[in-house]
Amino acid sequence: MALPSLRANSFGSKQAVDETGAYGMPDVLVNGFTSVRNKLAAVHPLEESECQYSNRVEKMQFSVSKSVQGLHAPIKLAAERNAARQVGRLPFLPSSNLMLDVLEGNDDTISFEDVYNDPMEFVEVLRPPQLVMEKHLRLC
Repeated sequence: MALPSLRANSFGSKQAVDETGAYGMPDVLVNGFTSVRNKLAAVHPLEESECQYSNRVEKMQFSVSKSVQGLHAPIKLAAERNAARQVGRLPFLPSSNLMLDVLEGNDDTISFEDVYNDPMEFVEVLRPPQLVMEKHLRLC
């Protein structure tokens, strides 16, 4: 039974590329705008492993369910997750990804975002439902 590994395949060592022009300044026309984020290398070897962990676990769950239950199981799980991501809501109601969290098993885990997230960072302004629906349906 060939299951995908939970270990990272390679550690993300990025090589620095010299993008300076003839005068020592970045050549924007050739290389595009520079970004500090693109130049940063992984701080620790576990950083990339942690970033890709959920994708590897999902692949492993799909392959296990395929080998145990057949081809329909991972297709059904993927369809359920896609449907949970696309669940519509009325524009004046606050959003929640509870169904997706339950399907992925994240409803009972405490993560970094739960502890250190600023609750006022992503506050949605609740507007009057009548006005929002009129604007959404282009009635006004």
